[in-house]
Amino acid sequence: MQIFDHEDYRVYIRAWISEQPKAGRGVLRAWAKAFSVHPTLLSQILSGTRDLTLELAEMIAEELKLSEAEFNYFLLLIMHNQAGTQRLKKKMMKSIEEARQKSKQISERVRTDIELSEEAKSTFYSNWFYSGIRNLTAVPEFQNVEAIAHHLGLPRDLIQSAIEFLVERGLCKYEGSRLVVGPQRTYVKPDSALAQQHHKNWRLHGFSKMALKKPDDLFLTVPMSLSVTDAEKIKSLFPMWFDEI
Repeated sequence: MQIFDHEDYRVYIRAWISEQPKAGRGVLRAWAKAFSVHPTLLSQILSGTRDLTLELAEMIAEELKLSEAEFNYFLLLIMHNQAGTQRLKKKMMKSIEEARQKSKQISERVRTDIELSEEAKSTFYSNWFYSGIRNLTAVPEFQNVEAIAHHLGLPRDLIQSAIEFLVERGLCKYEGSRLVVGPQRTYVKPDSALAQQHHKNWRLHGFSKMALKKPDDLFLTVPMSLSVTDAEKIKSLFPMWFDEI
């Protein structure tokens, strides 16, 4: 469930509570105790007889574990609800719609810790094994050159060269003799030619796996016809799945 799917903060909070264990029984009581307020106040806010203060909104956002972008959207919903004129409500709704559209862009949901040079980007996104090696170093069994080369079936010299590149850019690091994921991350925008190359690299690598298909492998292709409404609904789910993964 995403807050960006809602235009009423009360509906969102009630929906979030209903998804909690035991259908959310006891959540308001626990919040009231944590916020030092009476449970009746929270009930009145959710029923629409009282407004949510910004101070309470911040505390509730902590309980909902909202990201910064989600919290800003949450505040827009509150301000829209409390707007006293239709003119102001229209302005707030415009801001809400802009925030919602922005949330659909995965690039806005990814934190970029490092901006690689164009030359470094060209190298990193030139072949699947750069990101593949980096991902493998998160697994204890694959934190040295030999183990990675054996697992991927690639020459040791090639793996060593790629690791040197990753370490120099902070994408991997050594902890003693172990190679682990580094503190830095990178991202290219969807309209970049490098992004297209990155997609292509991994898809071609996936196709190569089909020739060596194992019993527990899953390859799925499902062409289908969809209404515009259903297509948009499915597309809106991808950012949520991305966050969850």
